Amino acid sequence: MAPTVQGPLFSFISDQSLALLLPLIVYWVYSLFFHWISIQEYPWFEKYRLHDKEEETRNRVSLHEVIKAVIIQQILQTALGFIVVVADDSDMIFDDEASLAKYQMWISSLISLAGLQTVFTQTTIQTMAHIAYFYIETGIRFFFAMSFLDTWQYFLHRLFHNVPYLYKHFHSRHHRLYVTYSFGALYNHPFEGFLMDSVGASLAFLLSGMGNRGALVFFSFSTLKTVDDHCGYNLPFNPLQTLFNNNADYHDIHHQNFGIKHNFSQPFGTIWDHVLGTHMSREEANKIIKMKEERKAARLSALNNSKTSSLTLTNNEAVAIGSKPIHNKDEDVHSSGNNSGNDSHEENDEKRGPAGSVLRRTPSSGFDGNLTSASVPAQVTATTTAVELPGYRELLATRVRVDNGNISGKGQGKAL
Repeated sequence: MAPTVQGPLFSFISDQSLALLLPLIVYWVYSLFFHWISIQEYPWFEKYRLHDKEEETRNRVSLHEVIKAVIIQQILQTALGFIVVVADDSDMIFDDEASLAKYQMWISSLISLAGLQTVFTQTTIQTMAHIAYFYIETGIRFFFAMSFLDTWQYFLHRLFHNVPYLYKHFHSRHHRLYVTYSFGALYNHPFEGFLMDSVGASLAFLLSGMGNRGALVFFSFSTLKTVDDHCGYNLPFNPLQTLFNNNADYHDIHHQNFGIKHNFSQPFGTIWDHVLGTHMSREEANKIIKMKEERKAARLSALNNSKTSSLTLTNNEAVAIGSKPIHNKDEDVHSSGNNSGNDSHEENDEKRGPAGSVLRRTPSSGFDGNLTSASVPAQVTATTTAVELPGYRELLATRVRVDNGNISGKGQGKAL
């Protein structure tokens, strides 16, 4: 078998160009599929939705803005891909005969060392060499590319969380999505998307030694997996979600305030989360959610039973008690860059009045979210009962302080 030039899969387009075009097609087709079932709200799919549709209102970015940002990132990705893949217009030449001969020699040597020359015929050795060269070696190259991309993205992703400047100015954009959906898979700051996705995938391809067809499969599969991880559905019949532990449910935990310091791995495996102690299972997440709900219920019960559940004002002045809903800190965790990892679960049921006094909401009346110390007379008193569930603080040990909307840097995690 002489050295051969590998022809294109399709006569009308080169494999290099197809390697850049196919991931774009995969992204939009697969994203549109999940978008369609989301807006149609088919009952069969709805039971697998990770969040109620109403929760999407907590997202801090519109669908229009997401799609616009994705198009910008894909332009940058295509530009880099052109340099890496298309600009090298040389034909892919494979000396299959020489490669097969090497495998036959290695296999024959192993058989001789094992003393099994009489067991394996030359035809069998040739078949084994064929399988090793065309299938096993290809699989190893693909697995190496996946592992490299996982490693690249884990450490960069964690770095963007642990460095306040990087989170505030770059990665916080992606966390404007509290409830993820398919189009948001590539919703990133252009710099982050270029560094984490484009450069990472390109290096994985180059270092693995894959050919153009390997690039075609690897880039397309990586895109498919990333979209699936953000689809917002935990589908037990989806092979991408059953074969990989790193799936939509796993990544959804990372987008919640209590999981923002966990589950950094993407897009394939979860090995680095396990090795470096940043893994959070769904069971652990549900335990935190349940404890949070119990704590909130206990607090409300204590407020109801409190003998002094209203504000006492002096100087015959009255403060209008508004009915504006209290804004939960949970909703601000992934906002537009003022938080690089607040995993506090404190409900924002109190505000500070003059001289450090505390104005607390009561279940019956509440307080106006715009109430300030300037609008309250000098003498204000309020009492309530604090409720603390056993083990709650231990589960939520990592905290972050936000002073006037700026990161103080507390609770940002240890050095990598």
